[in-house]
Amino acid sequence: MRILTLINGSLLSEAASKLAVFYAAQVKLPLTAIFVDNGRESVSRASASAKALEKLAEQHEVQFEYLPLEGEVITQLEHYCQLYAIDTLFCATRHQSDARFFSEQIVEAKIETDVAVVKIKSIGQLESCQQVMLVSNEQINAHAYVLWLGLIKHWQTSGLLYLSQQSTFLNAHTHSGIKYQTAPFMQIATLSGCDSDRIEAVNTLQPMSVEQMLHYQIEKSVNLAIYTEGSYSAKSLRKLGESSGVNSIIFYPWIS
Repeated sequence: MRILTLINGSLLSEAASKLAVFYAAQVKLPLTAIFVDNGRESVSRASASAKALEKLAEQHEVQFEYLPLEGEVITQLEHYCQLYAIDTLFCATRHQSDARFFSEQIVEAKIETDVAVVKIKSIGQLESCQQVMLVSNEQINAHAYVLWLGLIKHWQTSGLLYLSQQSTFLNAHTHSGIKYQTAPFMQIATLSGCDSDRIEAVNTLQPMSVEQMLHYQIEKSVNLAIYTEGSYSAKSLRKLGESSGVNSIIFYPWIS
């Protein structure tokens, strides 16, 4: 298994790739940075980004590989993921409108890996983080959970697990019954060495609106929000990423 990150020489893709380094360090997996030269990106800037990421990877004891390729990006990614077992593919997005953007093409290609689409709002927030939030519906995706837990471990920070659990609430008649769904995940966090006092689970009957979620993140000093696909509609996820002042990841599981 290995982590994959897509770079294009931009500061945003390099910043998003830093999260891939942090995650790879925690799960003890090698990291491959791929640059696909399709004639539209700067080879020299991509090489400079790769060198900066290699230095960061060395600092975190992550085995690093830079792989420059040629051709169409989707085709090359599909081929690479067929050859190697990939844990997660990280890619940046700078989408700011209703126009189609490249990360959508990667997600729609259903490449054999989970895809973490990273939206960087503040590079400074990558240096330190007060709170990492995972937003899910009733079913917590194990891969998204490991990503959340890994980044909490990297920053040695607090974690917020937010779930919308309509059916659980309908079946529960007591407060302890409501907590039943999240209890194992809280226990796993504790077993992994996270301070139980710094991990909080929040259960709601219905998802907060976009506006409520944005205000809630400010109230809780969230610096990174991870949204699993399906936790909100695609339109709402896009609005959350664009309207928020914090860095975010939309996590697309290969197998939902």
